[in-house]
Amino acid sequence: MELLEKSFPDHEIELCMGFLSPGRFIPKALMSLPEQSRLDKMRSTDISCLSWISMVEDIRDLAPNVKITLWSNEDAPLIWGDIIRAIAALPPDNTLVDEFDLLLSLLDDSGKSKGLALIDQSLEQDEHLRDDLATVLEEHAKTELTTEELDLPDWSMEIVDAFAELYAQDMDRLESMPGVQVLKP
Repeated sequence: MELLEKSFPDHEIELCMGFLSPGRFIPKALMSLPEQSRLDKMRSTDISCLSWISMVEDIRDLAPNVKITLWSNEDAPLIWGDIIRAIAALPPDNTLVDEFDLLLSLLDDSGKSKGLALIDQSLEQDEHLRDDLATVLEEHAKTELTTEELDLPDWSMEIVDAFAELYAQDMDRLESMPGVQVLKP
């Protein structure tokens, strides 16, 4: 980001990035490594202190004029339209065709019907629409599309839950950083 900022001094540089909870990201990243590399990384890294904060702070320090837009990938189905608007630099009130299609693709038939009915009832961005859609997603998500197995040995749901709590705190902290916008449902 520092190189981009220096290479294009007369242009505004923007970084748009979705984050995943470290409790889910770490096992995926480690399991993509060959076994010996994975074991070496696990022995040499204190994963309990991993967070996205330091990366964003480094970007802020090295490239202070870069505009940063972040979101939790876990929220993407509910905020897909906001993500597209941010990346395309569209006004927040710009209506997108089929902006809830990602969410609808994750629902069973009953949920899809309920979701479409809610969206049709809310021709303008109803302030409760996302809450209502989140409830439909919770109740009607296709588990094969929304649940993943974490295959890292000794990686438990307790670890995932602990990281989820820290991740939520990190996202709140990122939201208060100057030059950082965090998209939320």
